[in-house]
Amino acid sequence: MDQLRFRHAGEPLLLDSLTLRIRAGERVALVGPSGAGKSTLLALIAGLLPAAGGEIRVDGLPVDEVHARRLRARMAWIGQGSHVFAGTVQRNVALDRSGVRREEVRDALALAALDGVAQALPEGSLGERGIGLSGGELMRLALARAAVQPDARLLLVDEPTAHLDPRTAEAVIEGLLRLARDRTLIVATHDPALIARMDRTIALNARDATIGTATDTPTDTPTDPPTKTPIVTPMAPPHASIALGSAA
Repeated sequence: MDQLRFRHAGEPLLLDSLTLRIRAGERVALVGPSGAGKSTLLALIAGLLPAAGGEIRVDGLPVDEVHARRLRARMAWIGQGSHVFAGTVQRNVALDRSGVRREEVRDALALAALDGVAQALPEGSLGERGIGLSGGELMRLALARAAVQPDARLLLVDEPTAHLDPRTAEAVIEGLLRLARDRTLIVATHDPALIARMDRTIALNARDATIGTATDTPTDTPTDPPTKTPIVTPMAPPHASIALGSAA
C-alpha cells in the first residue's frame, strides 16, 4: 500500500496516506476501535471498494479493474455472514466450482475440524442460512471453503472469533493458522488470543488512521519477550506491496 486514502461518501478521510508493506507468508493483525477502518482496509485490498487516492499492489500488480479477476482468484475472503444454502456440507464447501474433488473437500473439512460435524448431520445436509450449524461451525465452514482454493495465497479475514465462546474461538484460531501455512494472512480482530498468534499488529485509529507499532513474536523461541519495531519507515519504498505466500 502506498499513500492509500479512503473516505465514505460525505465523510472525512478514514484512511489517510497509509503506506505499508506486508511480506509473503506474514501473519498480520489489524487492530483498533470499531470504526477505525479495519474491515474497510480488507475490502480495499480485495478490490471491493475504490480508494480515494494512492495505490494497493498485490505481488507487484495494482488492485484495479484490469487485474481484478486475476488477483481475486488469488485471494480468499473469510468473514461474518458468509452465505450458506440448503444442501450438503460438501456442496457448501465446493460451491459447485469445477475441478474441486471430493477428496479435496474431505481434506478441507478435516483442516477446519468440521469433518465430524458433517458426518453427524442428517444425510450430511444443512438448512438454508446454515441451520444445523453453530456460529463457530459456520466460521469453520468458511475456512473449509478457502482451503479448496489452492490458488488463494492471500487470506483476508474479518473478525473470525467475534461472538464466540473462548473454547470455540480457540478451535477457529487453530483452523485459521493451519489454513495460513505458506500463505499470507491479514486478519481484522479485537481478540487478544488471536492477536498473540500473529507476526505483527497494525493499529488503526479512527479518522486519522495512525499506524501503530508491530509486535514481532518469535516462532522458535516462544518464551522470549516480544520486540517492538516500527511497522513502516517514513521513507517507505514506492509501490509498497502485499506479497503472497509461495505455492505449497
